[in-house]
Amino acid sequence: MRNIEKYRNAFINVLDLEEDEVCEDLALGVTREWDSIGHMTLISEIEDVFDVSLDSELITEFDSYLSGMELLKRLGVDFINE
Repeated sequence: MRNIEKYRNAFINVLDLEEDEVCEDLALGVTREWDSIGHMTLISEIEDVFDVSLDSELITEFDSYLSGMELLKRLGVDFINE
């Protein structure tokens, strides 16, 4: 499975979203499912799936679908050349 698919599936599974609800406009607090509890659960899932560790600074930077991808890229997760 490609990294982008793993990333999308994390949102679908953790936030209980439909596939078409996961898009680049998705952000913390915009949907009912992505609240503070959903956020911490999503962080945990992403750490497990990509074998990375997000410290508190990175967790606060992760406030949207796109910002999460950028953080993972900084941690070495490749979404393009996989």
